[in-house]
Amino acid sequence: MTDTSSPWPDGWPGDSPWRPLPDDARRAFRWGYAFGWSIPGLLGPIAAAILVFTDGPSPTALGVALVPPVLAGGLALWQSSWAFRYTRWRLDEDGFRLRRGCWWRREMLVPRARVQHLDIERGPIERRFGLATLVIHTAGFHHGELRQAGFAEDDAMRLRDALVPALREHDDGHAG
Repeated sequence: MTDTSSPWPDGWPGDSPWRPLPDDARRAFRWGYAFGWSIPGLLGPIAAAILVFTDGPSPTALGVALVPPVLAGGLALWQSSWAFRYTRWRLDEDGFRLRRGCWWRREMLVPRARVQHLDIERGPIERRFGLATLVIHTAGFHHGELRQAGFAEDDAMRLRDALVPALREHDDGHAG
């Protein structure tokens, strides 16, 4: 039986209504975290160049040059895989729900009534993979917004349309 109120015509896939991010999000997260860790990763080669310039070539300079980039690359892969693997979302009659985390698990609910407006952002990495970041601006929510990257563009658009009703009453009592 298909839920006709769902913005997804086929209903929720599988037994659970919790949806994972699309596979392209894993690749986009890898690129994003790699760029984020590139600055700390470059500190080692810069420090090694200074050591070589002041003291000449040495095994210490080689270690200083190699350890930070390798460590930064490993941390980028680890963070990106966990960000992808431990993020789930769903849209139900109460609103938008988001689960994140492995050790410290967090579930957030944004009730439809609290949604002020939504933004869909697409950076260069997301555009390359056909993804988008959904930003839900709320009344009375922690910091006033919920931001989640890695949605398929179509899902982000459907969520936007499903969370903001077409007709809302304005403050003056008129529908608009």
